[in-house]
Amino acid sequence: MADPILRVAVIGGAGMWGRGYLRAAVAHSECDVILVDSALKRRDAFAEHYGIAHVADSWQQLLERETPDIACCILPVALAPEAVIACAEAGVRVVSCEKPIAIELGEADRMVEACRSRRIPFGCGTAYWEVPRLAELSRWLTDGHLGALTAVAIPGGLPVEVSGAGCVQFTHLRGLTGLEVEWVEGSELPPVDSYRAPEASDVEVDCPAYGRIGLVGGVICEVLKPRAENHIPCRVSATYENGQVFLQRPEPIIIEGTGAEASPVRPDFVEQLCPSGREPVFQRLVDAVRNSDTEVACSGHDYRQALEIAIAFKRSASRGGQRVPLPLDSRNYRIYPHPYRMRGGDVAGWESIGYDGPPPVEGRPQREAKS
Repeated sequence: MADPILRVAVIGGAGMWGRGYLRAAVAHSECDVILVDSALKRRDAFAEHYGIAHVADSWQQLLERETPDIACCILPVALAPEAVIACAEAGVRVVSCEKPIAIELGEADRMVEACRSRRIPFGCGTAYWEVPRLAELSRWLTDGHLGALTAVAIPGGLPVEVSGAGCVQFTHLRGLTGLEVEWVEGSELPPVDSYRAPEASDVEVDCPAYGRIGLVGGVICEVLKPRAENHIPCRVSATYENGQVFLQRPEPIIIEGTGAEASPVRPDFVEQLCPSGREPVFQRLVDAVRNSDTEVACSGHDYRQALEIAIAFKRSASRGGQRVPLPLDSRNYRIYPHPYRMRGGDVAGWESIGYDGPPPVEGRPQREAKS
């Protein structure tokens, strides 16, 4: 007997990132899609193009009508926490959102707890698919193929945002090593032009950062000072007793051995085709329903931890680089991201972050060249 069709709500599905989830949901043979978006004209154009029969103006209107199996809350960060918590409280079976998870650390705590207390899988972001085969590589390393971990680095630093983009690299760091963060020593650079949210104080504004991260077991991650003239594609590098690993595209670089005996290796999992786009990101939500999973890869917990690390960088920088232990002593600390991330393109302006307009129904959105 075939599995029953799943009702999937893509909340914000007519947005720049939401349309990726919408496409993946529409293409999935096991899903019946509800498109939820407050940009009504654009929403209706997307619904007509993709043959979607069910639409709603808001998540509130959606939940008044029904409780879907899956809710993808692809909303600006100022709106996402309330939607995620409401979906969990309504009994949605699997919930997801995008990055950064929240502005305030306490909001992220409440999102994670609302899902975890109800055994609802909660996915967030796309970090595990932004570098190929992260999960498989982590398992291979945990099996001891290169020996014990001795050091980690983020070679390019955090050149634009410690939270808005840095949360991805912090998730890579934790995903690769399997280790939690115990402390942070941080420094910062001035906010990038146009990235400063009007509400943000100096200690709450998203900005470039660098410093050191202390992992469980005494391993230290060096976050190098970003250099504008020298882009480094490696997201995270790790040194082991018998080799090194560099997380980057199109595949990780794995070096086995040291000194003159060091040479590249390509384990079997690297040879496998790595799916791209939102399809694998969305598929893990479907799998969570089908398999009654209580956790998913690239989770709300992962991005809550990433937000806490980012806030610790800011707090440490405000204290002259003083070491800040985790967990943080206050859950009211905040980082305000770029206005586009916080309020969305329809409010902040699509051009504010480099797009030339709202997302088209077909084709790729155009971005202006960055100077």
